[in-house]
Amino acid sequence: MKKISGIFLLSLLLTACGQTEEKDGQTSDNNDPEQPIEVEMEMAEKAEQGEEVEIGAFVTQGEEKVTDANEVLFEIWKEGDKAESEEFLAEEPEDEKYSITHTFEEEGIYHVTAHVTARGMHSMPTEEITVGQSVEKTEDNGEETDIHAGHQHGSPVTADLQSPSELKAGEEMEISFQVAEEGEPIRNARVRLEIWQKGDETREWVDAEEESGLYIASHTFEESGDYMMTVHIEDEEDLHEHVDKMVSVK
Repeated sequence: MKKISGIFLLSLLLTACGQTEEKDGQTSDNNDPEQPIEVEMEMAEKAEQGEEVEIGAFVTQGEEKVTDANEVLFEIWKEGDKAESEEFLAEEPEDEKYSITHTFEEEGIYHVTAHVTARGMHSMPTEEITVGQSVEKTEDNGEETDIHAGHQHGSPVTADLQSPSELKAGEEMEISFQVAEEGEPIRNARVRLEIWQKGDETREWVDAEEESGLYIASHTFEESGDYMMTVHIEDEEDLHEHVDKMVSVK
C-alpha cells in the first residue's frame, strides 16, 4: 500500500513539474490575442517614371514580428482614378518583410494600400508616392491642381451602428450604419462589411446599399458569439477608410 502511495505521489509531482515547465516555455503563445496587428510600410516617397520600385510592409503584433499572415495584398492607384486600381499579392516574407516590385509607367501621385489579414485581424495603411519630375515642380510652385482634390487620408471617419444592439444567430439581420467624416454624412460611397470571428482564416464580405442616409446590409450570422466587423468606405474622390467594430450575436 505504501509502495502504491509513493508511486501516486511521484506521478503527481512529475505532472506538476511538467505543467510548470510548459508554462515557463510558453513564450510565443503568451502574446495577447486581443493585441492588434500593426503594419509599417516601406516605400520611397519619390520615383522616376518607368523606374522599378520595391514596396514592402513589416507586420507586428506587440513586440512579435508576424511572418504568418494569411494575406498581404498591395493595392495601387493613381490619384483621381481609384476605379482603375491594381492589386498585387505579396509572396512569403523575406527578412521578415512582405514586398513586391512595381513599375510606375506614368507620372503622377499614386496611393498604395497594404491590405494585411493576419491572426484574425485586418489592417490597411495607405502611403503616397510621387512619380516624375513635372509633378514635383507643380507642387513646388504652389499651384492648386485637381490632383490633390478630395478627402485626406487619416481624416476622422466614423461608422455608427444603427441596428438593434442585439443580433440573433441563424436569422437574416439588417445591419445599418451612419457613415460620416468630421460629423458630416458621407453620401454616394461604396460601403462593404468585412465580417469574421476571431481566429477565422476566412472572411465574409457584404455590400451595403445607401438608403435615407444610412448604409444597410443583410447578413446571417451562423452561430452566436462575438464578431469582428470592419466597415470599408470608399468614394470616387480617393476616400479609402475603414472603421473596426465588434458586435455580439446571441
